[in-house]
Amino acid sequence: MIAIVYGTTGELIKLAPLVIELRRRESQPLMLCSGQQVSQIPGFQRDLGLPPVDLWLATGSGGADLDRKSEIPGWATQVAVTVARRRGALCRSLHADDRAPFLLVHGDTMTTVLGALTGRMLGVPVGHVEAGLRSGDWRNPFPEEINRRLAARLVDVHFAPGARAVANLRREGAGGDIVDTRQNTIRDAVDLVDASRVPALTIPEEPFGLVSLHRFELIERPAQLRALLELLHAHSRRQPLLFVDHSTTTAVIDRSRNLRALFDDRFRRIPRQPYLQFIALLRRSEFLVSDSGGSQEECAFLGLPCVIHRAVSERDTGIGSSVLLSRLNLDAVADFLADPQRWRARVADPGDRPSARIADELARRGALH
Repeated sequence: MIAIVYGTTGELIKLAPLVIELRRRESQPLMLCSGQQVSQIPGFQRDLGLPPVDLWLATGSGGADLDRKSEIPGWATQVAVTVARRRGALCRSLHADDRAPFLLVHGDTMTTVLGALTGRMLGVPVGHVEAGLRSGDWRNPFPEEINRRLAARLVDVHFAPGARAVANLRREGAGGDIVDTRQNTIRDAVDLVDASRVPALTIPEEPFGLVSLHRFELIERPAQLRALLELLHAHSRRQPLLFVDHSTTTAVIDRSRNLRALFDDRFRRIPRQPYLQFIALLRRSEFLVSDSGGSQEECAFLGLPCVIHRAVSERDTGIGSSVLLSRLNLDAVADFLADPQRWRARVADPGDRPSARIADELARRGALH
């Protein structure tokens, strides 16, 4: 049996097309959730048509999503204790059919590392989906860059999305096998959303932009966050903006009267959307301002203008065509906002689906018929 360990909505979104592919091939993977974003996971699973969680390894911090770094040790201890207590049952589940046991993790979160360690504890091969992405700077993004390097030392199969990721792993002398999936599985996730889908909320009648910010490297720099929000507020006088409320970001905004005062009917806060609704909203927007690597790739696959407000990115998808990396330079964001349509790009043929490539490799290893 194949087990999949995940804990955040970002991981779930990128794993969704792979889960769908496995089920199409008559495999019902064991869904193990670390509960890193415990309150958001069930809704996203329903939205994506995925099976429910088979085992919660933990339930966030006191049943709520992890919003502070100080909450990580207690949550990680919950995961370790659950795996230790349920080790026998998990081993039996993984060996319950005539297929080879295999465990999959994804991306660059603490769940990625804990999931890989879980596979080691259970004595089954571990595959890392979206392996080999590197920024070259352990401080940016932090701790994601470290999580990826740790995972590379723990897994048996690296599912690397493209030549650059493959080269990174080979340069590091990564053990195990490297499988080039050519693209990230988020390519397949975007294709889950029909182009005719209508957003679930009221959108401005005039052309609008989207803003989605949630990374600790920005949120924990109050002066930079404030400067960016002030710039966006000024731009909204010319063009309406919809600001997606992420729990980590809104916790900071809601504590500051000055930050709250920047939002109004032109710079409007909206609830975080289920994935299918977010892509429908993204397709109808003129551009995106974000700090998300996943959104960087989504915009690249859609040809949508996007500025990623980060110091560095471990991904090269879309950069220089539809995506501008600001390197935390506010002038670069201002220049992007002056004429976002300069960054609209033609969408390339996606070619082979990365989720199918991963499933083919799992079949080769006996984990699928």
